Amino acid sequence: MTRTALALSFLLLGTAGAAQVPMLVRDAATREPVAYAHVAWQALGTAGKGVVVAGPDGKLTLPVDPATVPNGIAVRIDFIGFMPVQDTLRSTRPCTFNLKCAQQFNLDDVVVTGQYRPTTADRAVQRMHVIGAGQIERMAAQGLADVLGQELNMRLAQDNVLGTSMSMRGLGGENVKILVDGVPVIGRQDGNLDLAQLDLTGIERVEVIEGPLSVNYGTNALAGTINLITKKGGGNGSSLKAVAYTELVGRLNLSVAAGLRLGRNDLLMTIGRNYFGGWGPGQDAAYDFDRHLADSSRYQPWKPREQYFGRLNYRFALNKRWTVNYKGEAMQDRIFDRGLPRAPYAESAFDSEFLTKRMDNALFAKGDVGRCGHVDALIAHDVYDRTKSTWIRNLTTLDEVPVPGEADNTRFTLTNARGTWSSASDSARLGYELGIDINQETATGERLADGTEKRIADNAVFGTLQWKPVRPLIVRPGVRAAHNTQYSAPIVPSLDIRYQLAPALALRASYAEGFRAPSLKELYLYFVDVNHDIHGNPGLVAESSNNYSLSLSYRKALEKGVVRAELAGYHDRVHNLITLVQEGANLYSYVNVGEYRTLGGSASVNWDGGHWLMGAGAALTGRYDTLGLAGGGASYDLAPQANINATRSWRKQGWSITAFAKYQGEQQNYIQLADGSLGRGSIAAYVMADASVAKRLWNDRLMVTAGCKNIGNVTDLNATMGNGGAPSDAGTGSVPLATGRTYFLRLTLEMKERAKSMQ
Repeated sequence: MTRTALALSFLLLGTAGAAQVPMLVRDAATREPVAYAHVAWQALGTAGKGVVVAGPDGKLTLPVDPATVPNGIAVRIDFIGFMPVQDTLRSTRPCTFNLKCAQQFNLDDVVVTGQYRPTTADRAVQRMHVIGAGQIERMAAQGLADVLGQELNMRLAQDNVLGTSMSMRGLGGENVKILVDGVPVIGRQDGNLDLAQLDLTGIERVEVIEGPLSVNYGTNALAGTINLITKKGGGNGSSLKAVAYTELVGRLNLSVAAGLRLGRNDLLMTIGRNYFGGWGPGQDAAYDFDRHLADSSRYQPWKPREQYFGRLNYRFALNKRWTVNYKGEAMQDRIFDRGLPRAPYAESAFDSEFLTKRMDNALFAKGDVGRCGHVDALIAHDVYDRTKSTWIRNLTTLDEVPVPGEADNTRFTLTNARGTWSSASDSARLGYELGIDINQETATGERLADGTEKRIADNAVFGTLQWKPVRPLIVRPGVRAAHNTQYSAPIVPSLDIRYQLAPALALRASYAEGFRAPSLKELYLYFVDVNHDIHGNPGLVAESSNNYSLSLSYRKALEKGVVRAELAGYHDRVHNLITLVQEGANLYSYVNVGEYRTLGGSASVNWDGGHWLMGAGAALTGRYDTLGLAGGGASYDLAPQANINATRSWRKQGWSITAFAKYQGEQQNYIQLADGSLGRGSIAAYVMADASVAKRLWNDRLMVTAGCKNIGNVTDLNATMGNGGAPSDAGTGSVPLATGRTYFLRLTLEMKERAKSMQ
């Protein structure tokens, strides 16, 4: 009895000396736990204080002296991306704190691409990252190319008529699936989409998944998937946002967005105009057409361009579990090509106009069924229309005469219906997703093989299973079965694994097979003008691939900020790769180049300390193909990359300074020789760097941003060109990349009025 009493006494003394106050920190909007939240505490009237970091589940305990609790324990709950909360505790009872997201930045962006339901990039099974609204704003980015150009494992290419294209992980843009709110973007000209036609006005974030998502999205999703997520509303109440952007080279972009929230209705309308007056070497400011109408200076390598665009987003909340959303978009893009005066008298010139129109309509519905079921469905119809007109301009009278046989109109349509049913929750050991994906595409135009309408359909069912045998491990196998009307589509499997090695360390591994049927343009395109001669190839064989990825990510909350780091590697093997090869200065054709492999890796580290945001990374991409195998080569052609960025903010004063820079190493390309065989060329290395300073005024309603883009004044890159000779005789030339150093000014005015009552 005495021993028992003594043991109880020691237990009571230990409890009295080290009381625990349980706490839970959650996101006020999603009710999800805020992993690694910081809690600073101090016992009032004493020297006792400390800092405690929450675990991955948002839970923590404060080790306080119970004698100090009645006098009060002051706490401050804080985490980057959320507004801090302060309170005073006078009890040891468990307590919960809800943090509201800060508008300036948010590290844990919600993602939806390839997910069962909205989650964060850190919790996603696949390796992915988000280019959020904050980064888009810091870069003063206007189009998708502006942000992708600074990303690792990506490279941009420029054609001054066909636009800006990209490659990812050593694979061309035709292997990258680009979506807007989950709907595929159509209108590939040379196998690539023109990124300059994808304006970022009204885009909330860009979700990037490196590696194949062929099970979820089918063809074109071999190298990766990029999903642009539009803003669905302007917030509570009404809002008005106007943006004006200008560059010294003659660029002026204007846009206005108006939003209204009324009860369960959310409406957002956006309209805008982008204007570029064209540019040529030696040109310092906007091009003046009134002064240069009839001499050689009328010609500009970078063509004048004008875009008009508009978007309507309407969302209706049927109830707390279901929403319906309609989105309509329209865009007109006009490129004007003024030719050089013709020999011998320079009295006339060939002029051309390229007019592109896009009309996109989509209806979305999503909601929860039962305790854990989730439905996400859409139906969309997109129209892409491109018209080319060519005439001879009399430079004396300025009259114009159409050139017979040069008029061209190409029209593409896509009808896409997609639906998924998923069943999963954070605590469930077993979940699944079942989906259907229907794609019907048509093409008409004079530049297609025989001028008749072409059709291709790709209809598929797919499914994935998510299994958690133990709490840190997620295993997600998947499979897709498709029917393609022109090619025999194989069964496509995938396997994704995520293992939480430690609270701050996650390992991801994936394997996937891919399939890409040639597009209608690759099969039937016949595009010829004074600058281009591109031929389709009806004899193309469909591509297939095996893709492997491995990554290790680290995320640690410190007393001052959050550190993120990542190591990643990949290996892709593509069979019967389709590529556009150069036969001459302007002559290109589509061919299968046989076996093609890429092998690469990247390393990156980022730190967000609230006032400082810094990051750096490096990547190496190796390419190995049939040319190397035939020549007995045993090594990959390597292309290095490196990037760095830094932002310093003085939020109280409203100032920020930002700098971005990226080094892109020499890139190998293909050229076609006189005997019809393929040879290798190269495109020179370059560095692209931007810097800007921003100031918030008028109670954060007005932001003024000024800066310099392309600080290194990069214009054209030296390149090896095909000339129909032997490999040793391949000619040299240049390819365009940018308009040189330029200075910009961006004004953003945003007005918001909060609704007085919400239903």
